[in-house]
Amino acid sequence: MVIDPIPILLKDGREAVLRSLIPEEAPALLECFMRCAEETYFLYVDPMDREKYSVDGERRFLEEYNGSDSGALIGCFVDGHLAGTCDITFQTDFKARHRGGVGIAIQRRFWGLGIGTAMFRAMIDISRAREGIAQLELDFIEGNARARALYEKMGFRVCAVLPDAVRLFDGRLLNEYRMILKL
Repeated sequence: MVIDPIPILLKDGREAVLRSLIPEEAPALLECFMRCAEETYFLYVDPMDREKYSVDGERRFLEEYNGSDSGALIGCFVDGHLAGTCDITFQTDFKARHRGGVGIAIQRRFWGLGIGTAMFRAMIDISRAREGIAQLELDFIEGNARARALYEKMGFRVCAVLPDAVRLFDGRLLNEYRMILKL
């Protein structure tokens, strides 16, 4: 699903735009994704998994998202730079097709500017416009207070915990929390 550009005003007064990425922006997507993974252990991807990703793979990923009606990926562009991404995937199986899953990643230098809020508003609007979607879901890793605060501000509530679901490089085990937003 391709999302038309949505202009936003950041908290620091700069203008930014939310929009679908095109396959030619695969290098920027890969760079942004890896930078986000290096800056926090709260993503499900670890920099140690870098060899699993490539520009060609990200190009195919963008082509699939843009050509699909069961999901959307938007990027936030600030001063020509990809600051972060947010995606939504709608379930297609009969018993689960009322559900959508959301994921987000923003580079640290762009934190606190309102990008996450703007991207979530866009995904919620997309979901509300889609017939039959009744709830959005997401997961976050224990200790990610910034993300949890954003999700709660957007109306998500914790509904489940999976103990010791995430193992960090140093061996620590962290819980994974599931949150739901009823639409």
